[in-house]
Amino acid sequence: TVQSTVLDAFKDYIDVYHDLMKSVQADVDSGRLEFEDDRDNHVMEGQHDYLNYRRTNDPARPMLKRLYGDEWAEHVIQCILFPELP
Repeated sequence: TVQSTVLDAFKDYIDVYHDLMKSVQADVDSGRLEFEDDRDNHVMEGQHDYLNYRRTNDPARPMLKRLYGDEWAEHVIQCILFPELP
């Protein structure tokens, strides 16, 4: 069915995204990847604003809640898709 196909595709996407983020974090931890750690940087401010906006206004929230339940949907939105930055 369409629902199971979309659900399977979404799960695959989340798995790939999660693997990518783990890989990036490993590169940062090992020093292979560096980023500017300036908390007053306008780019970082914009990123924080974007993540806060998306966490609050994610249009996929109703679909995720219907498919996976409230707790799972909020965890994915808050911690995986749009996590707090250090």
